[in-house]
Amino acid sequence: MPAPHSEIPALQSKIVGLIGEDKYTEVAEAYAAFVKEHPTTTYMAAEPIPFKVADRLAKKYGSSATTTFTLRHITWASDLAAALKSGPAEFGAFTAKTDAAVAEIAKTVKKVA
Repeated sequence: MPAPHSEIPALQSKIVGLIGEDKYTEVAEAYAAFVKEHPTTTYMAAEPIPFKVADRLAKKYGSSATTTFTLRHITWASDLAAALKSGPAEFGAFTAKTDAAVAEIAKTVKKVA
């Protein structure tokens, strides 16, 4: 009898693709649909998302801007997780606001040599 396998890696792959395209509302929709079908996976499905968003912002705007934002808003990853659980509209709005804030910081940070 083969061991059961997790469907979380496929979800994470989909989420990484959506984050890479800045489709944050769709990320929350995919997450919500997944945990509705697999209610015991809520934590495992949500846990990597703040890191994936941070990674996207660092690639898009630079690590200095992302780090500066994090230092100014130390609870943003927890706030992002709360927005994810609140629903797609909330998550989309929160990530758009975060993206815009990091973009503004990126205009002022010095490039690391």
